[in-house]
Amino acid sequence: MNNRYQLKIVIASDIDYECLVAEIYCNGEFFALLQQEEGVENIKVEFSPSTRIIDLDWLQYALSKAKEHLLNN
Repeated sequence: MNNRYQLKIVIASDIDYECLVAEIYCNGEFFALLQQEEGVENIKVEFSPSTRIIDLDWLQYALSKAKEHLLNN
């Protein structure tokens, strides 16, 4: 895994969503959000409009960790 990308995951309650969401930050900047409005079997990813190119391994790791955090709350 590439260590140049620092991962931060925040589980939050957002007024735009009925269920909890997982916010993903890359190097301190909001990167993406996991939401579970259609149930835990149908989690969706919403990327920040400013999202550009990111390392695939880091992205897979970040999404996996965010999903794990979201489902364990």
